[in-house]
Amino acid sequence: MSMMNPEQMNDILNELKLGTVLVRRKHDGEKSSRHFYLHKSEQFITHHQLDKTFGSPTRYYINKIDEVRVGLNTRTFDRLVRHKLLEQDNDRCAFSIFFNNYRNELHFLANDENIRNIWVEGLRYLMETHAQKRQRHLINEANWILNYFYLADKDGSKSLSKSECRRLLTDSLNAKVSAKDFDKLFQEADRSGEGLLTADEFLEFFHTLTRRRDLYNIMRKYAKNDENHTIDSIYLTTEELLEFLQKEQNQVMLKTPKTDSKFEFSLEIVNTCEQVQELIKEFELNDEIREKGHLSLKGFRNLLLSDDFALMKPWCSRFVYQDMTRPLSDYYIKTSHNTYLFNNQIVGDSNPEAYNRALKAGCRAVEIDCYDGDNGRPIVKHGFTLVKPCLFESIIRFIEPNLFKASPYPVILDLENHCSIEQQHEMARILQRILGDRLISEPLLTKDSSVLPSPEDLKYKVLIRGVKLPAPVDEPQITEEKSPYLFFYLQNVPYLDYEKAKNSHECYHSANLAEKHFDRACKADPLGVIKQTLKSSLRMYPDGLRQDSSNPDPIAPWNFGIQMVALNYQNDDSVMSLSYGKFMDNGGCGYVLKPKYLTDIDKSLFNPLNFIVKPPALSECIFERPQRLIIKVISGQFLPRANETTTDIPDPYVLISTHGIPCDKQTKKTKKIDDNGFDPEWNETFQFDIHFPQMCLIRFDVYDHDRFSRDDRLAYFCLPVTAMQTGSTLLDADVCIYLILFVGYRHIHLRAKNNNLTYSTIFIHVQFKPI
Repeated sequence: MSMMNPEQMNDILNELKLGTVLVRRKHDGEKSSRHFYLHKSEQFITHHQLDKTFGSPTRYYINKIDEVRVGLNTRTFDRLVRHKLLEQDNDRCAFSIFFNNYRNELHFLANDENIRNIWVEGLRYLMETHAQKRQRHLINEANWILNYFYLADKDGSKSLSKSECRRLLTDSLNAKVSAKDFDKLFQEADRSGEGLLTADEFLEFFHTLTRRRDLYNIMRKYAKNDENHTIDSIYLTTEELLEFLQKEQNQVMLKTPKTDSKFEFSLEIVNTCEQVQELIKEFELNDEIREKGHLSLKGFRNLLLSDDFALMKPWCSRFVYQDMTRPLSDYYIKTSHNTYLFNNQIVGDSNPEAYNRALKAGCRAVEIDCYDGDNGRPIVKHGFTLVKPCLFESIIRFIEPNLFKASPYPVILDLENHCSIEQQHEMARILQRILGDRLISEPLLTKDSSVLPSPEDLKYKVLIRGVKLPAPVDEPQITEEKSPYLFFYLQNVPYLDYEKAKNSHECYHSANLAEKHFDRACKADPLGVIKQTLKSSLRMYPDGLRQDSSNPDPIAPWNFGIQMVALNYQNDDSVMSLSYGKFMDNGGCGYVLKPKYLTDIDKSLFNPLNFIVKPPALSECIFERPQRLIIKVISGQFLPRANETTTDIPDPYVLISTHGIPCDKQTKKTKKIDDNGFDPEWNETFQFDIHFPQMCLIRFDVYDHDRFSRDDRLAYFCLPVTAMQTGSTLLDADVCIYLILFVGYRHIHLRAKNNNLTYSTIFIHVQFKPI
């Protein structure tokens, strides 16, 4: 499909708002025709209701769509074609929508290929634009604000009464405003005095409601003659904004080329009025104020809500900035366990779309449990459980388009192989036919065969990991063609003690460790475990008793240099947030370089169980310099509820925890704020001493306090301590990295429990200084 210019795309969106008839097909063959359309807010698609007695039609929100797929390339369509309930010719007008992290699917047939393409183009465009939107975009976007207006306008009068507006605040915005404050806001917006708000008046009401007093107080410190400035009139001149950025932020700006490269960028310290004027042009939306070279409170809010001013360094999250030419064993690799599952380990389906979810999340190593299937076709299932199988071929075929969308670096297919020789040959045929030359099927020629190739050497390649098979024996040939065989680039071998492994294991040997075996090995010989990771890639997986798909804490194996810590991505528990946070670094490419004291263990003698709190002098230091991290949690904005069905306004508090070497594990929390998920303010300060910043993650969890039951986790954000942006200057004295004193105001853009982006934020002040 061709690229669209803005005018053409606008025409497509207008056509979608008019809508078309689509035939929805289900797995059991059921089909139904509905007139689907894009809502005028461009927030969701829905359909006209045929029978009013069955409630409102379902809304499918754009920001929850994971993929729009063209053709019959799904299990549902596969089954319909196989049972002759659908013709293969329908491929040209078929498309599918996957949402809720690939757990739910919609399958459609359009009347013709042109209508199908309009839906696909339009939805993919909206997905891309929604993915780029943050809170600063939405609170200035009339369509998004008016979506709340339309939802609250129950009687369709195109206006909101006082009671409708108050219900909107509590039901949709989590705001419990006092009667006095509400009446004042409502009267200011109600220009007609009729006790009703039109759409335009509601926009004004919303903008007044969302004014940020915490940001106003910061601006007052730098605005000259601020006694003349109210919250509505305050502004910063170019010079005043420059003073703020230099004195308060020590701001560094990311500069990128016009290409879409994930590897090219530069950094620039903000120190001139010309640079500040460019920021004002970007973030000040009021033409009159912008032309004067001033920044209003709204503009200041837009600036501080932008990704370049967020807590995480933008180059860490957007770019592959680490050295990718080291041996594969020098990297942590984002790894999934029993990837075919969406639920627990006992029941459910083996689902190819679970792999697409993991791949989209940046996983580079996925697991496939293979067994003999009927008619010579290998299947994937969880052995000795009630999990239903699916075809091995279906998994490889459906994941092939998504292998390298999130990252160009190698994908490792970890085969737990229970197949007969004949069906292993069939697996090899499938892999070779679908993956072609992307499949590594023989050893690579590298400069040093004693070490693994690098991620850079293996870009856009697929490696097979598994138990090595006996060498293929020449068979009587009828067609004179040899049966293909599986080539395991990484050979799954039993874990051995270091003294035995150093003489028998090569770089391509990859030991498997259950979590309980890992614990025993670390206590018995901690340095020996780390030494085994110097040339080989080790994998740790959850204990078999975790039938609920819970996860072990990955911090301990990461501390010992274990490259592949396999986790159950089907579980949205708090452990998974640590993995999401760690691998958000390095552009989210799924490979993160280990600290030097883990890859140079003979020099460092680093032992996570017997850490050195006070490192040697900097001149001979292979460690980092300890840091004191001081965080002031100021406020929150647009915090979510525990789930979509609850009517309770949250009583939020923030839990801050650090995760790394045992001496760096700490937890602090704020007080709770009653009945306010809209704009709670805490203004509480906490201190953390971090001795090994490169090994440490910091996580911000927002909880809803509940007096009668367990507190609900609403949202979170996790990142490496070294990826925190506070306008720092990095000093690199050979191998010793440390930080000078720096500070900064930052927004944290929170994630949902399943790691989806939200529009919720926490506003904090950060300070680092050496201990």
